[in-house]
Amino acid sequence: PMRQASVMTTCFTLTAAAVTAASGQSLSYNYLGEHIPLGVDATRIAVFAPEGQADTDLRALLTRHGIDPATRIVNGVKGWQTYEIPADRREVDQASFLAMEIGADGVFASPVFIDQRHQPLIMTRDLLIGFKAGVTPEKAREILAAHVPGEVLDVDFGGLANVYRFRTALTHGLDVLEVGNELADLPEVDFAESDFIVKGVSFLTPNDPLYGGLWGLNQANDQDMDAPEAWDITTGDSSVQVVVLDVGMQQNHPDLNQVTGMDFSGSIPGGGPANECDNHGTAVAGCVAAIINNNLGVVGVAPDCIVKSGKIGTSTSFFGLCLGTFDSQPSMLVNALNWSVTSGARVTNSSFGYTNSAAVNSAYASARTNGVIHFVATGNDGSSTISYPANLPSVNAIGAMAASGNRATFSQYGVGIDLSAPGQGINSTDRTGADGYEAGDYVSALDGTSFASPYAAGVAALVISANPSLTVDEVEQILYSTAVDKGVAGYDTTFGWGFINAYNAVLAAAPPSCPGDATGDMMVDFDDLNEVLINWGTAGPDGDLDGSNSVDFDDLNLVLSNWGNAC
Repeated sequence: PMRQASVMTTCFTLTAAAVTAASGQSLSYNYLGEHIPLGVDATRIAVFAPEGQADTDLRALLTRHGIDPATRIVNGVKGWQTYEIPADRREVDQASFLAMEIGADGVFASPVFIDQRHQPLIMTRDLLIGFKAGVTPEKAREILAAHVPGEVLDVDFGGLANVYRFRTALTHGLDVLEVGNELADLPEVDFAESDFIVKGVSFLTPNDPLYGGLWGLNQANDQDMDAPEAWDITTGDSSVQVVVLDVGMQQNHPDLNQVTGMDFSGSIPGGGPANECDNHGTAVAGCVAAIINNNLGVVGVAPDCIVKSGKIGTSTSFFGLCLGTFDSQPSMLVNALNWSVTSGARVTNSSFGYTNSAAVNSAYASARTNGVIHFVATGNDGSSTISYPANLPSVNAIGAMAASGNRATFSQYGVGIDLSAPGQGINSTDRTGADGYEAGDYVSALDGTSFASPYAAGVAALVISANPSLTVDEVEQILYSTAVDKGVAGYDTTFGWGFINAYNAVLAAAPPSCPGDATGDMMVDFDDLNEVLINWGTAGPDGDLDGSNSVDFDDLNLVLSNWGNAC
């Protein structure tokens, strides 16, 4: 994006939002015309300490306002921290006025809001604003100057046309909320929101050992993805890269087929873990591309494809206790999705829940338009509504299956679910040694849609490996049409299109190497004729030689016209 440094000279102070909070009126932020309600945590306040500010000065300032500096909890987003509000000021209006008082001393402060997922959310001083097509840069700057003091940081932010990243000169989170809502209501604006700090939720539930082995790839009852059969066709191709959008992957894991990742969270370079709780991404990555035939641990469903880390947050560590959440901002996810495009990836995986963000919506949609297919976990609370961002139309929402072939009871389902994949009792890669979920290099019996989603992403990578010319729409249609149907016939809101099947999908994607050969023995003979006849009139894939999703005269003609051929 083009870097800007033009400072808006308008100088005024906004206090309307603080008055609203004090009066007990409801708070919300504008999400594409819908007002998302926000609560306020009256026990903590968030403060931004810019780089270079003396810690002693900040402690002295906080002490003047009755805040004990010893109650500090450092946020995963650089510069941010929260503190306990004094017991005599633990009311919503007092939290707001306390932030305003600190802001008056020149330090940005914000109440800690509670979003619709009951997770904390912190307004930052930055705004993400999407202007409508046709609004000129001059007009955009004019609108910004009329509404808020500050400076334009980026134009076409994250590769998104007409999206501006703007740093306000405000010092109160409620004022940023207010001006964002005002801008969002303007006819020239598609969306406007704070680049707020959210708690991403990793969809993982560690459990005691439930199942041995990698049942999702292959097991005796055949409730699996038929991975070994798919590997007879392709184990993947190193030109096909899958970006794991998460809290980082161990960059030197001996059993991951990966290239160096990228950090978008401001923590450490390269996309690796930043603290003792950044474990989730390494386990997710193993489902996609743990290495095959290396005498180590586990294997991913697309073992010869490549995974790379797009680190979009840092896990929450509460005095060494890992809470299963991570600190992130929409700008981090937007930049990571844009990098997926510019770095040549074909697939992304998002095994987390997030707060609704119009900027994030645009980034997923833009990456898809540019040829990247997305897979997102539906969530783990067992409800009949899938979570955000799985509910976006630009992504594939993936629910979790148990080894029995039933929906895992924790797996969220409902309108918008696309496919189901193994997600209970999963073994995968772990951070090595004493780091990670368990001692050693692997973790066993993980539960969560966090692992169903990368399995589906890996199957998509196999499909693209088999036929790199396929578009996003074509890959999706192959995955949907070749999934093993579950529940009611056809699509349903419990399983989507069904249990994803790697073999069926790769078979449908790969151009036939031997026309008329229905059995795969590289001969066209009575066995192939029999395969077509016994599957006559079915929707395939057995006997469906031309990929039409129907076994009919066209398939019979392929057998007869190539009779006797040895390929």
